[in-house]
Amino acid sequence: MIRFPPQVLPIGVAASVIAATGCDRTDTTPLAPAVTIRDSADIEIVENDAPSWGEGDSWTVATEPEIVIGGYRGAGETPDSSHLVWSVADVAPLSDGRVAVLSSREKKLLLFERTGEFARSIGREGRGPGEFGHPLHLQVLPGDTLVVWDFMLGPISYFDPSGQLLRDWRIDVGALFATVRRVSERVPESVFLPLGDGSFIVQTFLSPVDSPLPVGVPFRSPIEFLRIDSSYTVHSLGQWARREVVLQEGLTTLVPFAFGVHLAAGVGPPSVYITNSDQYEVQRFSTTGTLSRIIRRTADPIPITAEDIEEWKAGFSLPWKWELWDEAMAKLPPREFRPPVVGLLVDSEGYLWVADRKDRARSEWSVFDPAGRWLGTLAIPLEHVEWIGEDLILGVNTDPDTGVEVVQGYRLSR
Repeated sequence: MIRFPPQVLPIGVAASVIAATGCDRTDTTPLAPAVTIRDSADIEIVENDAPSWGEGDSWTVATEPEIVIGGYRGAGETPDSSHLVWSVADVAPLSDGRVAVLSSREKKLLLFERTGEFARSIGREGRGPGEFGHPLHLQVLPGDTLVVWDFMLGPISYFDPSGQLLRDWRIDVGALFATVRRVSERVPESVFLPLGDGSFIVQTFLSPVDSPLPVGVPFRSPIEFLRIDSSYTVHSLGQWARREVVLQEGLTTLVPFAFGVHLAAGVGPPSVYITNSDQYEVQRFSTTGTLSRIIRRTADPIPITAEDIEEWKAGFSLPWKWELWDEAMAKLPPREFRPPVVGLLVDSEGYLWVADRKDRARSEWSVFDPAGRWLGTLAIPLEHVEWIGEDLILGVNTDPDTGVEVVQGYRLSR
């Protein structure tokens, strides 16, 4: 993979407004360009120094949801779990307005009306046709065909909107492993990201299994993303660095606001966006693995406060040995700033959304047009954004007191 160091942005010719007795000199200083586009070895590099949206041009996101699925419906309600959603793995809308919610805990695909009322359950736990072991990914294809991808390279199930199983196929694990072993030392355990054409991306680990791992310091193991097509041909999307962790006293210690690789699939033409999150840079690849564009944005670092750390801890639903964690973190240099990129998503119109910040029940996203130009930044009242369409954003919030997940949809005005 070709790596490019951060570039110095053109800032124009400096000039001053000089006041003189009896006259004023007009300031003719040229403004710095909002975006600079150049080519290097057939790779387009888009440097964004300022947003393109002017006053009154910005898109808007509604402050109140128009779709609410799950959660307790009102104050003083008797708790009733029949309408709740648990362990949401994926969310997507159907063309008739219904919303599909994939639950990894319930091991079902649940359909809801826009009103939030339950409509239908599809699938069940099991290993037979149309059954799920641990469902991970949901796709809604043209014609509202619902596709569920299971864990551990399990079956891929296609359903119609009524819940009828259309077909069920399984990855040829032998053919996959034979192909992947040529380029990696460790084979993948699951599909990392399915694509609309039926191909899929896997994550492979490049470090040998018996290599000693560093202890007491943050480290990121090397990985490689591979796209596998219908003939089980490999298309490499380059080598990257996995999410950083710290090994301490036999435990894997989580790093707050850790650097980690993020990936999203784009449309028109089909493409894949990847970032290592250590600088504000996103690389776009064709599905055959050709690097075609690098998108960069000037951004001020976001400091990490003590309040941020406590909120980060509060986000864990499972018990954790925070005393050991505090001891491990005290031995490390303090982390001053958040990663500049914490998520990627491509909407139905081909716009790239880059998450600059995620907090409980709120996230900030920078929007880039299909040419890589930064339009501006929007605040979305969702902790996890799962899908963005022409005029709707779907995602998940978690009640901080009860831990109950709520799927919400917000109106997007472009």
